[in-house]
Amino acid sequence: MADDLKQSSAATVQRNLLTIPRLPDGSPRYARGWHMLGWSDEFETGKPVARDYFGQRLVIYRGEDGQVRCMDAFCPHLGADLSAGTVKGNLLQCAFHNWTYDGSGQCVKIPYCEKIPPKARTRAYVVKEINETVLAWHDHEQGPPDFDILPLEEYATAGWTKAWHRFKITIKTHPREVMENTVDKGHLLPIHGYNVETWLPVWNGHMCGELMWGTHTRLAADVQDDKLYVRSISHGPAYQYTWQTQDSAQFDSIILTAWCPVDENTLEYWFGVIVKADPRQFTPEMLDAAAQGYCKASYDAFMEDVYIWERKLYRPTPMLCANDGPIAKLRRWYAQFYTDRAEVDNSQYRNNNQDWTIYDLRDRQARVLAAQEAAKPAKTVTA
Repeated sequence: MADDLKQSSAATVQRNLLTIPRLPDGSPRYARGWHMLGWSDEFETGKPVARDYFGQRLVIYRGEDGQVRCMDAFCPHLGADLSAGTVKGNLLQCAFHNWTYDGSGQCVKIPYCEKIPPKARTRAYVVKEINETVLAWHDHEQGPPDFDILPLEEYATAGWTKAWHRFKITIKTHPREVMENTVDKGHLLPIHGYNVETWLPVWNGHMCGELMWGTHTRLAADVQDDKLYVRSISHGPAYQYTWQTQDSAQFDSIILTAWCPVDENTLEYWFGVIVKADPRQFTPEMLDAAAQGYCKASYDAFMEDVYIWERKLYRPTPMLCANDGPIAKLRRWYAQFYTDRAEVDNSQYRNNNQDWTIYDLRDRQARVLAAQEAAKPAKTVTA
């Protein structure tokens, strides 16, 4: 790949920005759903943190009760940045005039005025902490969460590496490009060296994903003709789990990927991996080294996608072929997160593939494939 073409030209970026979701006033519309703000250890008790997401500045802090809170950062008084303030127990005090806010964004104290103006509040976000990650619910309509993300059952359990081997990068693209990868089976061989034998989509309302198996030249290349089995599930627009195993059963892996828009053409992307192997074959030190190696190999594979994303033109009406994967359907599914919730009907995005485990794909393929046939609509016989 040429190194002289670093990112899209300014003209290409402008063309891409013409097709992103927008609000009636023309400003970018950011997806409704859970978005990662960072790893848990980035938010120490009593230290406010500034983050720029959704085209604005946020302040994130952990109170003395251990709970993480997130609010719009600019004080409604005279606009000071609250991330420069001080955490007082579970409250946040502005550095400019010492106005103090609780986790709901409500001003609860003005040191030089007994009467607090009713509108003295800043926007607060619902926050949850799972898998050593901190998430915030973003919604243009400011409604409550309409779906949840369950913690990863395997994380921090016996047999798996104890913590994420992880990285974080900034990508110059819109999140739609990342999500579209979920069903783009056509790129797997030319970009990643993954020769997929079977590929199955997952649809379940706010969830989508893929099940697949085949030979991989890098992530399953230790044993000749070893197959890689993959189960990937996206929970909403920006948080994804991927399970992987092999015929050789040398080790299993789980990958966490999450992303959050900084602005209309920039996102931050987090990646973490844990692995599990037969303890009779791998010491904890060997397993930890394997996780680090797997993280590096996965990072290299991911950067191949990034190279494409940062240089491509988004085609609203692409010229697709029969084996590209359900890209058009994925785009319709993804649009629900940029649509007022009263207008959303995701009931058409349903199948039962999310129930298959990674071990079903490896050990019970016949059953998985038989279920696909059984789920097909019956053919109408005409006289």
